[in-house]
Amino acid sequence: MIIAGIDEAGYGPLIGPLIVGCCAFETDGDHTADELPCIWKSLRKLVSRKRCQKGRRLHVNDSKLVYSPSAGLKELERSILCIAGSVLRDSTTHTSTPPFPKTLDDLISLVASHCVDEMRRRKWYEAPVDEAYPLVCDTMSLRLFSNGLRAECARVNTHCVHLSARVLFEKPLNDLLDQTRNKASVLFSTAAMHLDELIRRFSDRGLVIFCDRQGGREHYGSLLRLMFEDWSLEITCEKDGHSEYRLSKQTRIVRILFREKAEAQCLPVAAASMLSKYLRESFMRRLNHFWRNHLPQLQPTAGYYNDGLRFLQDIQSKRAELGISDAEIIRSR
Repeated sequence: MIIAGIDEAGYGPLIGPLIVGCCAFETDGDHTADELPCIWKSLRKLVSRKRCQKGRRLHVNDSKLVYSPSAGLKELERSILCIAGSVLRDSTTHTSTPPFPKTLDDLISLVASHCVDEMRRRKWYEAPVDEAYPLVCDTMSLRLFSNGLRAECARVNTHCVHLSARVLFEKPLNDLLDQTRNKASVLFSTAAMHLDELIRRFSDRGLVIFCDRQGGREHYGSLLRLMFEDWSLEITCEKDGHSEYRLSKQTRIVRILFREKAEAQCLPVAAASMLSKYLRESFMRRLNHFWRNHLPQLQPTAGYYNDGLRFLQDIQSKRAELGISDAEIIRSR
């Protein structure tokens, strides 16, 4: 069966991209059973919900628990790059030749190739000539741990088969917000791209998809009916932060669950959360590097509202000089 997760980073900020990540693992089990296999338990030898002081396990959990400005990027980067290096590129034959990313652009091309052209049109997201990669971790230790994770996945027959992200930079995000006037709708439509891909690729293999709640929404039945009109839809549950649906077509059955704090309940959701956060933090590092090249005394920003306003005020004159419009760098909501 396939257990997949979808989660986002950057829903609230004023500056920087909104990113929706997706991760899927294949494992043994019955996708129609009430109690699904726990990927944390299957991979407990090398993966943990908790931070491991000696570094013997990857820390995989809600990105807010793995990363903080004070703790730094190391654990987030280590976990994401090791998982990325263990993905099965051909999950039907269980063969893998994962291209371990040599640069951040390599990782972006691997998990979010759709955004490469958009990224290159925004000079503040281009790679600095002196950008080291990995950003903070040691390459050799990452490669060794990734090889070990791949071997452990094979031993317990639990494989990461999909890792991807949808990246919405400020201007494309503003364009969608202008069309919908609703940020929650933009978030759902972006997550829906992952739903569509997962169902196209894995619906014949016992697919279960966990999603964190989308912008506070509780009811998704009508949206799923519009998306998958050639599937039969059963609403299993819609209450108390837990909504569940069942799509069926011929012999294929797909379960879709929306839950509060899903990243604490399902490892693929946690990995999707971490991928989204890692990419967003990486883009913000580049954005800050770009502006500090022009204004060396500038204090960096994470892009959240109050500090984002301060940052925009600090770069206002230089931004006008460079001809960068509001819509290219400031999110409208």
